Amino acid sequence: MNLYINQLQTKADFRRAIYSGDIFLNTRLQTAQDLCSFAQESITAAFDGEKDHQALHKMMPVEVFVAKVEKLKRQFTNSLRSKELIRSFTEEIGADPREYIFDVPRIRVVPHYDYLHAGVSYAYRPHRDTWYGGVDCQINTWMPVYTIGPDQTMMINPGYFDKPVQNTSRDWSLSNWMSVQRDKARENIREEVRVHPVPLEEIDTASEIRMAGNTGEMIIFSGSHLHGTVPNYTDQTRFSIDFRLIHLDDLKHKRGAINMDGHCADVTAGYKDYFHVHDFSGFPGV
Repeated sequence: MNLYINQLQTKADFRRAIYSGDIFLNTRLQTAQDLCSFAQESITAAFDGEKDHQALHKMMPVEVFVAKVEKLKRQFTNSLRSKELIRSFTEEIGADPREYIFDVPRIRVVPHYDYLHAGVSYAYRPHRDTWYGGVDCQINTWMPVYTIGPDQTMMINPGYFDKPVQNTSRDWSLSNWMSVQRDKARENIREEVRVHPVPLEEIDTASEIRMAGNTGEMIIFSGSHLHGTVPNYTDQTRFSIDFRLIHLDDLKHKRGAINMDGHCADVTAGYKDYFHVHDFSGFPGV
């Protein structure tokens, strides 16, 4: 397993590398910086002009914070600007937008754990995206909106890339999540009562990696990596952006990372959330 630094644009077979567990760190992508700038503008707008974003959780009751985060997420995720920047990103790394579909970008908001760690700020336990119905050829991107430290970030545990983990994905329904559970985030404040696929065994953290990056420094990795939220006990709210790319031909021919332990039975239910990168038209499935 390898870490490539600022080589995504120059490695023609980057997809194959990602499917084998390699991780790419790119610190010089203009579109990543532009996505973060747009996120910062969106946060200011959602929080009524307040610009001290990392201290927002200190300024209001948690119920007010949740309502504003929900507004922020809707605006950022569904905006045309976000989609345009994903297309620009695909072009910037030298890929053909006509060959890819994408899942809409998410802005994650992680305040102090004791203030909020459920619902709109759910602290994800270690998981693979395949447990949530992600496809084997899913390429994940993730970047901080502001500089963060190891105790505020997302972790990846490469030691489990080819090692199965007992989990509850067999009993989890993506269809139910999309139609019922996803919209209940605002109701989950004191604790997370929505059902997520989770590990059924203790995770060894010896090989865990925590990326402490600056604004717009992006990591690109397989959705089949075990990853999760590092509980944030700092006094700064962490904002991050992630989105997922899927190569159409790889999806059609079932190429991708090995599926070690994902048992979600209704993976295709997620297809209706995908868009073609080149023109943002909906993806009808394969």
